[in-house]
Amino acid sequence: MKKTAVLILLFQLFISCNGLNNKVAYSQKLESGYSGPVKKVTTYICEIKRYGQIPTDTTSYKVKMTTVFDSLGNILESNSLYKLSDYTTETSSIYSGTGKNRTVKEKAITGLDIKEDSYQYIWSDDYNFMVVPMGKPAKSDITSTTTLDSDFRVLKTQYKRGDTIRIIDEFEYRGKQEKIHKRTVNEGESNRIIYQVMVTKEYDQHGNPTVTYLYVDPDKTKLDSIVFTKYEYDEK
Repeated sequence: MKKTAVLILLFQLFISCNGLNNKVAYSQKLESGYSGPVKKVTTYICEIKRYGQIPTDTTSYKVKMTTVFDSLGNILESNSLYKLSDYTTETSSIYSGTGKNRTVKEKAITGLDIKEDSYQYIWSDDYNFMVVPMGKPAKSDITSTTTLDSDFRVLKTQYKRGDTIRIIDEFEYRGKQEKIHKRTVNEGESNRIIYQVMVTKEYDQHGNPTVTYLYVDPDKTKLDSIVFTKYEYDEK
């Protein structure tokens, strides 16, 4: 489950794209960077095939994620399917509350292994919050601390198990098109660095990304995956 947990964290962070101008109250839709009356987002991550063949559709997706928003931009639920090399993991998250007053119930299923947790959001100011387990904490529980910029984009998230920092995610934004994600993983005696550089190639009528290239090196020489994103809008 450790490998699965790290992968889930990685792709959950991926869905946060580019921020908007901070002239309205915070919402999870703004944190995710979506424009327009978005009510559902479906994302497919498709790996580059042999010989560098770039996928043109979602047939051979490795990861599928769906997120449903209410009219105020709160996430109602999100679901993910990860097709890994030797097993499949499904996750589901059900949210309660509005604005910054939010809780979430999460379930992850890998084979016969089922893990369920509940978390709450605790804000220290307009741009910093923690996500902590509800109830009596266990030593194995993961907590996270996130810092947003003035456009509600994630700048940094730090994951801790107990008193030990396990993962640090840092983000750099280069306009609307490009996002750099640097992940530092604590492996005891040393740290492992993982890069993701996301470059949007196509947008829809609301300016939301529909085709994104995902590189795994800061110089953008190693194209790893293509991300296809589809949107449903409340056009009332």
